[in-house]
Amino acid sequence: MNKLANESSPYLLEHSNNPVNWYPWSDEAFNIAKEQDKPVFLSIGYSSCHWCHVMEQESFMDKNVAEKMNSTFVCIKVDREERPDIDNLYMTFSQVMTGTGGWPLNLVLTPDRKPVFAFTYIPKVSRNNMIGIMDLCDNISYLWKNKRDELVKNGDEVIARLKNMETNNSGTQKIDYSKYINSAYESLKRNYDREYGGFGSSPKFPSFQHLIFLMNYYRKNGDKTALEMVETTLKNMYLGGMYDHIGGGFHRYSTDPFFRIPHFEKMTYDQAMAIMAYSYAYDITQNDFYKDTVYEIYKFLKDNMFFKGFYTAVDADSENQEGKFYTWTYSELKDNTGKDFLYDFNVLPEGNFYDNNSRQSGRNILFMNRDLKGNPARSHRDELEKLKQIRNLRKKPLVDDKILADINGLVIKALSLASMVFHDKDMLATAEDSADFIMNDMYRDGKLMHSYRNGTAAIDGMFDDYSYMVSGLLSLYEASQNGIYLNYARELHEKLIKVFYDSANGGFYSAGGDLLVRLKETYDNAIPSGFSFEIGNLAVLNYLDGNLQDVLDKSIGSIAGDMERQPIFFSYTISYLFNLIEFYKVETGSGEVLSYLGGHYPYNYYFVGSNGNEISVCDTNKCFIVKSLSDLKGLIKY
Repeated sequence: MNKLANESSPYLLEHSNNPVNWYPWSDEAFNIAKEQDKPVFLSIGYSSCHWCHVMEQESFMDKNVAEKMNSTFVCIKVDREERPDIDNLYMTFSQVMTGTGGWPLNLVLTPDRKPVFAFTYIPKVSRNNMIGIMDLCDNISYLWKNKRDELVKNGDEVIARLKNMETNNSGTQKIDYSKYINSAYESLKRNYDREYGGFGSSPKFPSFQHLIFLMNYYRKNGDKTALEMVETTLKNMYLGGMYDHIGGGFHRYSTDPFFRIPHFEKMTYDQAMAIMAYSYAYDITQNDFYKDTVYEIYKFLKDNMFFKGFYTAVDADSENQEGKFYTWTYSELKDNTGKDFLYDFNVLPEGNFYDNNSRQSGRNILFMNRDLKGNPARSHRDELEKLKQIRNLRKKPLVDDKILADINGLVIKALSLASMVFHDKDMLATAEDSADFIMNDMYRDGKLMHSYRNGTAAIDGMFDDYSYMVSGLLSLYEASQNGIYLNYARELHEKLIKVFYDSANGGFYSAGGDLLVRLKETYDNAIPSGFSFEIGNLAVLNYLDGNLQDVLDKSIGSIAGDMERQPIFFSYTISYLFNLIEFYKVETGSGEVLSYLGGHYPYNYYFVGSNGNEISVCDTNKCFIVKSLSDLKGLIKY
């Protein structure tokens, strides 16, 4: 066992019996590198990452590779989900140095943590213009002994370049909200795949934040094209193999443009965003297809991923093979289903699933054709349930049972919103259970912790932990009308401003100041950025408390240039701009001025008139009579 044996992260524990002498990220490891005059090999991954497993089996479990790595480097393993601050920093270094990034992310560092080289997957032996880990060790050993000054200089230049980029991005300017809303819409239309749905080609990620923006746009402008893009994408994502028709929930992304062949890991944050998107679609269309999908995802989460709080992810691999748990031989399906099932789900004797080398695997994944009317999965419920029972007898993929504050904040928000759309008390209760657990077990001495496992909360919370949790708590307050969640949100937000806000330039640092460069992460990636949720938090809390307008204005202004250049990467932030152009002031018969912030879809209220001292406030379902500003505050939706 190496130095990872006492860690709590499932990913680190997986590597604790590697012959590579791994250390966790620690001062101890870097001090040993200085004492032994060695460079550092930093490897960052996560438990549900297929190629992380491949590299472990090929190289890190190989005694000859380990011997070379141990003699050349001090080796450090990091779980990117446990330490997103380290991952964000060194991923940014990789993108600056090489123009690419991904996981596993492998870097060579100096003992004072400066990046020298960056790689993603590294094979055991060199091939196809990819350096192998064995040759890499030899090359780094030579360079460290003979050209160290050049390596250190290169590391200094990368750090200086990144700091300069951060400084250049710190200016603030005012923006025209309507302009950026329209620009984001046009950008999404240009990137939309008209044939298969979604955005871009392959690999194709779900990008639920784009769909939520488009639904906001449709509701505000009545643009049917926006809704058509949403409905086509949501339908095709569900019909394809990227959705688990047997067990519920979405896989990580599709390797093809059809949403057919996935990478099989299931991330809890994807399920949260899916619940929001499909709930919003139901609210617009009243189509039960969207409602049924939400309930399938919710069942998957509650049955497989919930214990006090929500776990992080399900692995892509089982029995050292990606997708083995989720795919089927023809005979398995033929013996347990009927002819209609085989036809509707495109099952072939030779298999319809191709492996990572585009070779026919002889196995099948269940997907439906885009031109099917209705949803055949509904008519095959009994057969799907039978396959589920059979599948449950297989060796299951590993569940990463870390409970992370940021991910739970997303799920709390999603379930709170869905509970309001569907008037579902069970969803609301589950959201409350998660929030209570986070605030009781992961909030200590006025500080939110990032990770919880085996009874221990660890690692100081980062910006995303606070931002997502505040957003989730605000939505939970709205759904439950329990003031304790609003109090929690205010308390966490006060800490967020104190620790992460850049008062000079606007915006928010992603983590504390203990790394080489302090970054601000504003772009949406696979899911919306913490920054985007914080814009929504600021809008709501400023309306409630009236003391955050300057923070809100400076923060939006700090990204105005980036939004102008690449609005598609800010679609969720821009979704909140709909709120900021719908700010109402209404005077009652008694002369009191009532202010109301137009909320984040689908919970927008609007004034319909006044009668003396009373004002009617309506949504699509019902109206309320309010007489004062305090009454109105209780009706805010976002």
